Amino acid sequence: MENETVKPISKSERIAYLDILRGISILFIYTANILMFSGIFFFPEDSPQRLYTLPTDEWVDFINYVLVDGKFYSIFSLLFGIGCVIQFNNLTAHGKAFAPFFRRRMFWLLIIGLIHLVLFWPGDILTLYAFLGFFLIWFVKKSNKTLLITAGIFILFPLVNWAFMHFSGIYYPGLAFQKSTEIYQYFGMPIMEFQGGLSPNFIAYQLNENIADFFKMNLGNTFIRIGRILDEGRLFKVFGIFLIGIWAGRKILNENILDNTAFLKKVFVIGLLVGLPVNIVRGYIEFFVDSTDTTKLFHILAYALGTVPLALSYAAGIALLVKKKVGFLDWFKPVGKTALSNYLFQTAISTIIFYGFGFNLVGKFGFTYVMMIGLGVFIIQIICSKIWLRYFKFGPMEWLWRKLTYGIQLKIKK
Repeated sequence: MENETVKPISKSERIAYLDILRGISILFIYTANILMFSGIFFFPEDSPQRLYTLPTDEWVDFINYVLVDGKFYSIFSLLFGIGCVIQFNNLTAHGKAFAPFFRRRMFWLLIIGLIHLVLFWPGDILTLYAFLGFFLIWFVKKSNKTLLITAGIFILFPLVNWAFMHFSGIYYPGLAFQKSTEIYQYFGMPIMEFQGGLSPNFIAYQLNENIADFFKMNLGNTFIRIGRILDEGRLFKVFGIFLIGIWAGRKILNENILDNTAFLKKVFVIGLLVGLPVNIVRGYIEFFVDSTDTTKLFHILAYALGTVPLALSYAAGIALLVKKKVGFLDWFKPVGKTALSNYLFQTAISTIIFYGFGFNLVGKFGFTYVMMIGLGVFIIQIICSKIWLRYFKFGPMEWLWRKLTYGIQLKIKK
């Protein structure tokens, strides 16, 4: 049977650059997620809960928003598309059908993602990736031209999504937000008034000390996540970058683009020159201009014109550094090889550090301290990943995902 003969990519076939890029992405995705875990978004600066702050908080916040926000989950989306091409090449080289295999792969990722989303972390990205992965199968054989044109349309499509809601008055994500409130009410969980209606009380969720209530509220939070994805058109953004990833994967595997220094420099410079100014303006509007329909429209446009180019610039810049054999980049490689495990462990570690049933540190730290905590957690992950890979071939969740996907007895120990 086909799932008994096809095996995971071997160690010798791995591309070091992709592991490094994946590891760096895991770090900076965490710097975005830890803001939610820590409660910064929900506890105001003058909150009695806020005990530890530094004068650098506002500047670190602004720099993070301009240089990091959205860029590394975009790179992670790019890597997902590249991974799709690697799997496609692996399957076709063995004379096996790609679609059935990739559906199995996405099915099990969807199961892992749903468990993570519904029970533990409303900011989960795995569920969205797995869902969109089923549709990616339709594009894996398309021409490069079709991929790039379609990617551009999808990346810009959130503008259509916004225009539809704005001019029709049909705010369809509201159905998901309403469902989240209904679930909170059904379980008797705390709600609050928000913008003239009722909404789950996220501060109470983070301060909650009861594990059973934590799971009940997470079920409601799942629909908040769905509502936000629909509101910002993230379905379209992510899928567009997936398609760029397929294009990039072909260039890496078939045309050795990672050895094309001139091309990488061009992507780095153009992405920086286009993306950085747009993101600086985006950051200025976010921090210093009142929110209006116009500013919301600009934020959507800035993602396409600023975030994606800057993310591609980062990816090209890191490729250039890897080509020059910059030593410290190897630190990220073990985390990149165990990215799924580390992503999920970040949830476990952060809920224990911050939430009420753990050390109850939620809302106590300003931006600078939160970033320092995030960096500390990541350094621990580098050390643990390096030690783990001395004795095991895969991360624990990577092993489980592969085992379920390939349907074979897969040894985890070296």
